Amino acid sequence: MNLRTASALGAALFISACLMPAQEKTLSCGKNNGQPNRVCEMRESTVAATGKLAVDAAPNGGIRVTAWDRNEILVRARVEAWGDSLEDARSRLSEIRIETAGSKVRANGPRSGVGGKWGDQKWSVTYEVFTPAQQDLYLNSTNGGISVANVRGNIAFQTTNGGINLAAVNGTVKGHTTNGGINVELAGSRWEGAGMDVETTNGGVTLAIPASFQANVHAQTTNGGLHSDFPGAATDRDHGPRRMDLKLGNGGPAVNLQTTNGGIRIRRTS
Repeated sequence: MNLRTASALGAALFISACLMPAQEKTLSCGKNNGQPNRVCEMRESTVAATGKLAVDAAPNGGIRVTAWDRNEILVRARVEAWGDSLEDARSRLSEIRIETAGSKVRANGPRSGVGGKWGDQKWSVTYEVFTPAQQDLYLNSTNGGISVANVRGNIAFQTTNGGINLAAVNGTVKGHTTNGGINVELAGSRWEGAGMDVETTNGGVTLAIPASFQANVHAQTTNGGLHSDFPGAATDRDHGPRRMDLKLGNGGPAVNLQTTNGGIRIRRTS
């Protein structure tokens, strides 16, 4: 499995996972998909809830964070390795360690290349995390998607190759991806917190909002169209990037959406 394939599989996993019940465990090793020199295992650990959690899945792996009703954090990790032989893959898998100290989750494992740099790394760790609803999150990956559902707090995220899915989040939310689409679905009647600022370079952006939601939405794209299901959107297409401003209800904290190569759609939900 190469990095491009791993990224595509991770993106598909997280898009489908967002449609499932919020507290259901969905991450698994699944089938081998005809790859004889690939091994996988699931690992779980419990982390004390301190109000802050950092998850680093770089360079290969996605992150899905979902709120649940327990006052603790469950970290589920799908650990995969591949190599020139099955023995090579198993040896590599045995060297991978998941660290959870200090409310920081990350993996350590074998590195290849000059000076111990990542090089052509042949392993990945994808995370499924269940956390209390009130939680600050700091999420990082390189090749993998990021998904957050029903969490409120200071949420910061970044990835290079992977899509972003945000559902019923609130607080101060800011993050970006380079190659991947962004899907945001808001719930309730208004934004509770400082606002949202999300950006991608290559990918479309979709924002789904209840009809009664109150917010100030600002959208911008360089190469792509702008569409809103809500009336009253003010657009500027004369110079530079295309912009759209939309005041919903009495307005509220800003929800900022930006892409360079892709369209933006604001969709009304019932």
